Amino acid sequence: MVEAHPEMELYVGMDVDPTALEIGRGHIEAFLAGREANGGELRAYTHVKNFKYIKQVLGSLDESLAVGSSGVDGILIDLGMSSMQVNRSNRGFSVLQDGPLDMRMDPKATLRAEDILNSWPELEVGRILRDYGEESNWQFLQKQIAKAREMGGLHSTGDLVKLIQRKCTISKGRQGWIKTATRVFQALRIAVNDELRVLEDSLHSSFDCLATGGRLAVVSFHSLEDRIVKKTFLELIHGGEADDEEDDDDNLTLPDIDDEDEPWFNQRVQGRNGIVLTKRPITPSQEEEKLNQRCRSAKLRVIQKA
Repeated sequence: MVEAHPEMELYVGMDVDPTALEIGRGHIEAFLAGREANGGELRAYTHVKNFKYIKQVLGSLDESLAVGSSGVDGILIDLGMSSMQVNRSNRGFSVLQDGPLDMRMDPKATLRAEDILNSWPELEVGRILRDYGEESNWQFLQKQIAKAREMGGLHSTGDLVKLIQRKCTISKGRQGWIKTATRVFQALRIAVNDELRVLEDSLHSSFDCLATGGRLAVVSFHSLEDRIVKKTFLELIHGGEADDEEDDDDNLTLPDIDDEDEPWFNQRVQGRNGIVLTKRPITPSQEEEKLNQRCRSAKLRVIQKA
């Protein structure tokens, strides 16, 4: 982004994972070195913080950045895991590699997936699988997890995967258990990091920090996240609860926008506090999916502050 916008004067990067931030900081420093050699000026800062603390972070740099019309021009929130996190078995995110049942985005956090599976009430574990993983066989898995506690508990991703594999019939094959395991791992990761509540808080805080005409763009990777982004965007522009009809993509009757400079959106939702620029989310093109298969589930939504 900083390469595409030479007019940028201030860049602030935030990530709750210090490893991800360290990698990003390396790229930023390399770019800044080249930019300074060419006479460009850009202030860049990185913070090991969740986006729900964006007001605190921006306020520490300049109090005017965290409020109203003097805020920032653009914010991008990229949700979900990175390939780096998935590929490191010691983080506990991968269904294909054995590792600890961790799943913490923030290594300093205390709650781990192992704690939920072995200590939380059985009904609460079932609710997590149902609501956060959208797993149809959550009741059966809930009972199997409870039985596993009697045998000493679940202490590695391999233990959990084996439990799931026993649940899946032979007819479903490898893809059957992988899909189930992916949903279960997603559910536990969301619960460990309280991701959905944090997302909603982050959207409100980020919108507050935008300057007039500023934009907030959010990339989500599963339906639960996208649903919250869509609903919260509508609430933000209307200053309250999202209208039921406007919350339904198929019922929206909105004007087309003919803008050659921004052909990436076709319709918008106008509210007194802003505009949702993406009636429907923008999804990856076939060319993008060829470059990165993991982007295939990504959805981009953008809101602009009035």
